[in-house]
Amino acid sequence: METSVNKTEQAVGTVNGAARLSGLAVFCLGLLLVAWLPRRAVLGLSRSIGSAAFRLCGGLRRIALANLEVAFGAGLPAKERERTAKESFRTAVLVFLDLFWFGFRRRARLAAWVALDGLAPEIREAGPAVAVTAHLGNWEILGQAVAMRAAALESVAAPLPNAVAGGLLNRLRASSGLRIAPKRGAVRALVSALRAGGKAALLLDQNVLPRDGGVFVEFFGLTVPVSKAAHALAARTGAPICYGYCVIEDTGRYRVVCRPAFRVAKGGETAGETTQRLARLIEASVREHPGQWLWMYKRWKYIPPGSDGRGFPFYARPPRAGER
Repeated sequence: METSVNKTEQAVGTVNGAARLSGLAVFCLGLLLVAWLPRRAVLGLSRSIGSAAFRLCGGLRRIALANLEVAFGAGLPAKERERTAKESFRTAVLVFLDLFWFGFRRRARLAAWVALDGLAPEIREAGPAVAVTAHLGNWEILGQAVAMRAAALESVAAPLPNAVAGGLLNRLRASSGLRIAPKRGAVRALVSALRAGGKAALLLDQNVLPRDGGVFVEFFGLTVPVSKAAHALAARTGAPICYGYCVIEDTGRYRVVCRPAFRVAKGGETAGETTQRLARLIEASVREHPGQWLWMYKRWKYIPPGSDGRGFPFYARPPRAGER
């Protein structure tokens, strides 16, 4: 019996090892092929793959269309919802392909294809700052361009299911000067960076329940849980909060847009008020560029306590006991 178990474990280990090697091979092949394509070809490839994904990935398509109905309701006709959802798929594919494309001749390509004219002065200048963005346009290239051409950034990233791909992705990020702190102990790392005069970068359009440091705020008319990290970091260090994003233009170039920075006064607005202010900024930018936001994400996943769930999409549910 023990021998059989050992053999099974060895077989599973072999399969997992082969899967990791396969993932590594695909990752490297993609890097080699995409990196040599002209910019126009990368854009065309992202449109083709994104359109195919929209047709084939029924579950993600259903989530995207439901989210668009939540956000815009009858103000966005069915055909326009489909067009916007398809554009969102294409944007997501371009984000992935550009990890490879900008990985080759990185400095020259970032300088040629990413315009930082709209970057907030608080990010360019010396001194601490909390940089907040969303899954809008290309958040990966935004971080890399700022880290390489303007200021070093300290950020946090969740590990990918494929450890090999995740490791390579973090190496690509690090090669531009973007430092990735592990989720465990991330707050301490970000506070240390800010107190040393550095910049902390946060993505704040994900589900973070109150037990994990989130707070429910309004987003497109419904309440969603958002991390209070920006408020916490700014309140503890006195750093200004800067919200910005990086959108793709028809030419294939990226343009960075930033809103005016603001500070959190001690004894002033609460964490909920700061987080709500950021949620409104994110909502406004999504309304301006709806096809470039990640509509396939279950943004309205949690029905807050005390709500009847009216208006929430099909996948929404109340937080479970452990989650509360």
